[in-house]
Amino acid sequence: MSRSPNVVFIFSDQWRAQATSYNGDRNCETPVLDRLAADSINVTHAVSGCPVCCPYRASLMTGQYPLTHGVYINDVELNPDCMSLARVFGENGYDTAYIGKWHLYGSPDGKYGRRKAIVPRRYQLGFDYWKGFECTHAYHDSTYFFNEDPTPRKWEGYDAFSQSQDASRYIHDNASTEKPFFLMLSWGPPHSPLHTAPEAYRKRYEERPITLRPNVPPEYEQKAIEDLRGYYAHIAALDDCLRIVLDAIHTSGIEKDTILVFTSDHGDMLQCHGLEKKLFPWDESIRVPFLLRWPQLLHSAGRELAIPLDAPDIMPTLLGLCSLPIPATVEGRDWSAYFSNQCQPDGSEAALLNLPAEFTEVRKRRMKAYRGLRAVRYTYVRTTDGPWLLYDNETDPYQKNNLIGNPTHAHIQKELESRLQSRLASQGDQFLDGRQYLERDGLTHYQEVNNPCQQIWKDPWRNRDSEIGKAIL
Repeated sequence: MSRSPNVVFIFSDQWRAQATSYNGDRNCETPVLDRLAADSINVTHAVSGCPVCCPYRASLMTGQYPLTHGVYINDVELNPDCMSLARVFGENGYDTAYIGKWHLYGSPDGKYGRRKAIVPRRYQLGFDYWKGFECTHAYHDSTYFFNEDPTPRKWEGYDAFSQSQDASRYIHDNASTEKPFFLMLSWGPPHSPLHTAPEAYRKRYEERPITLRPNVPPEYEQKAIEDLRGYYAHIAALDDCLRIVLDAIHTSGIEKDTILVFTSDHGDMLQCHGLEKKLFPWDESIRVPFLLRWPQLLHSAGRELAIPLDAPDIMPTLLGLCSLPIPATVEGRDWSAYFSNQCQPDGSEAALLNLPAEFTEVRKRRMKAYRGLRAVRYTYVRTTDGPWLLYDNETDPYQKNNLIGNPTHAHIQKELESRLQSRLASQGDQFLDGRQYLERDGLTHYQEVNNPCQQIWKDPWRNRDSEIGKAIL
């Protein structure tokens, strides 16, 4: 190579790892994604440790955990002077670009006041080319701003298609320049509203039988089927959006010199365990697809890599693959040696699960903030009240058998608790009550941390109240 590799980073909003046909979901129509998976390193245990939009995006951009960068609930402003991905790549000779949903400018009023506002140039975190918007899920009526221009412009049609076409143009324009480029493409779907994909894709799923995951309780099955029809329609549309970008990389002749990543910011429960949306520590919420294609690393077919790569790890891992310096501000782990086969996982690796404060869905179901570990085999989660969840994901892949307090797994619970405490201590995480963090940081006025508590969550597989189902004061 005459220059460093290009990087194209594509991520969607709320696409869970389980909703991919290469992972065995028969409902999915994703031939483009399946071909990409066959040519990629498939990180089979990638997670979103704080599974909600803004905290993930802030961790992605900074390589830090939520309590460090401060964005641990939605719509908190990320420090515009942070050492961001764009700034690091830019300082090392890259042209940088961002297209699509942003959701890092925040709304300090606590009521989504900035979601339609222009994101000032300083808050674009150093990207040279920026075509974005703070947050919208009106996919057919979506506007954006270009760099510092205050004029709102409209994406044509279903915005993910227009955004992908813009990414295609950027790739063609920069493929033969002297500088390598770092491009991020951020899609809004398949996040709700679930039934707004283009009509042709919705029609594919109107009457199609839907196979549900076995951890959807019977009383939620009809709702799950209805929601999944729209969810899979969005996914089918995004598969064609992906084709646009892949074709641009191929026809520009830069396929061998380009690192391509496909992933998502978090998953969606979609009625599994009787829950919906995200924030929860179950696999449907925390596990995300993560494919990395770089022909220099793969001289034949793709392969699987069983590491618990988390959002803060993405920045150092990409920098490591590109042989670029990793800033001292980064807290995530550089997994690049595992991608290049210099290191092999031994099964002891674990991602930190952390929801510092209760808001939206967690608050509605009267759950508490949590910390935990997601290792390849086990999931362990606790609240300030004590141990909450323990699953053997190898024997119980749908997480229906909570082993907390089970004498046969007492040694596993003790070991995971010790590992979790060591992890928290190493990061200076005091694991305070969620309200204490909100009060400390002046966030108690945010509406998402004050929405009404609703019905207490009951473990549908134990037929009793959750051990942490206590009203949040």
